[in-house]
Amino acid sequence: MTIAKLSILFKKLYERIYNWTTYYPDFILFLLTSSKEPNEKHVVFVGMYMHARIARTSRWIKKKDNRKTILIAKKTVFTPALSNDSFDKTILFRNKWHLLKILKSYGGKNAIIHSFGPPHEAAFEIIKNSKNKKQTVLFDFQDLMISNFGMNPPFAYMKKDLDREKFILNHADGIVAHSLELQSAKKYFGEIKTPKLFFPLYVDNIAFKEKANKVDDELHLVYVGGVHSKFQNKDYFGGLRLYWLVEKLNEQRIHFHIYPAPTNRKEDLLDYIKFDKELAFFQLHKPVSQANLIEEINKYDFGVIPFFHNTNNKLNAKRTYCTTLKLFNYIEAGIPMIIGEDTAFENFLGRRFQSSVSFSYEMFDDVRNNLKSMNYNETLKHIRQTRETYSLETNIQKLLDFYNRLEQ
Repeated sequence: MTIAKLSILFKKLYERIYNWTTYYPDFILFLLTSSKEPNEKHVVFVGMYMHARIARTSRWIKKKDNRKTILIAKKTVFTPALSNDSFDKTILFRNKWHLLKILKSYGGKNAIIHSFGPPHEAAFEIIKNSKNKKQTVLFDFQDLMISNFGMNPPFAYMKKDLDREKFILNHADGIVAHSLELQSAKKYFGEIKTPKLFFPLYVDNIAFKEKANKVDDELHLVYVGGVHSKFQNKDYFGGLRLYWLVEKLNEQRIHFHIYPAPTNRKEDLLDYIKFDKELAFFQLHKPVSQANLIEEINKYDFGVIPFFHNTNNKLNAKRTYCTTLKLFNYIEAGIPMIIGEDTAFENFLGRRFQSSVSFSYEMFDDVRNNLKSMNYNETLKHIRQTRETYSLETNIQKLLDFYNRLEQ
């Protein structure tokens, strides 16, 4: 076992020990805590890992409605760089009993619980233990576990989350779907009758920047998001092992910049740290918060979404139906995109913004020639013209109306 794997294992072990040392004291405090209802309208966002889309949603709820917003997330895995200052309060929980104790302060009709995942532990516990029929509990997802491997995932924790996922989708009061991955869920879980809102992330008006017209032949590509080194399991992480792209672009003397997700561990970046030192046309940057990301990537020529069926063993349906926030970040930054042809829904979105070109895996062998079909400066104009239509400012009312329907 490599040192990197051991390091990750010790971090996971520490989290488990921390959970268990606080588990029983928090159970007692949960039993002793009385329930109460807030006097004002609240949206209480609850999940394990922080997801950047939640902070963006909160900001536009605050702008368009008079509800207060609360964020509740797991203390040991919370990532402040994915949050923002829109929440009236941020509370970090230690374990499930601490979470359920916190939620006793947000009962009744004035608090809508907007849970999110994956992972699903928090949403599962909330929905399973929610006996107050006056309270509305939603589930918000971008990714679903079932889309990865169907009913046969390679890791034990995924098998547990599949059971949770099926329960959540069938017992939540409503589902907010940012991708089309419910198509996979229906195939394996059967019909899901829970009321649904399709809400495909959208672009954040506050982040909009304009890209200057291109005047030289230099080519700078940028990727933002999760990456993994070769030691990680190929079945699951293979799509995020981007060394193949680093090497191809370096051979073509095309500059390639990676901004890893703030959630990436240092162990995940070992290969890219080495590439950064050895390759002239590759640069690994430090993770950047959502607040600063658009300013940073606006200076590059193309955003890249380089995911293909052949790089990992997930179901093809995963890439067919999935979505990614990086697509919307690129549009916010005003830059066109190169999107892998296997990500069908993401290509559909790129076409809606009139901002993308679809590449096969082999087309990355000759990037410059395969980009000649795009009129770059015209594409910049299309981005400016279309992104307002698919913005959070224009569409947030759909979510607020969904809240209102479910609360009645």
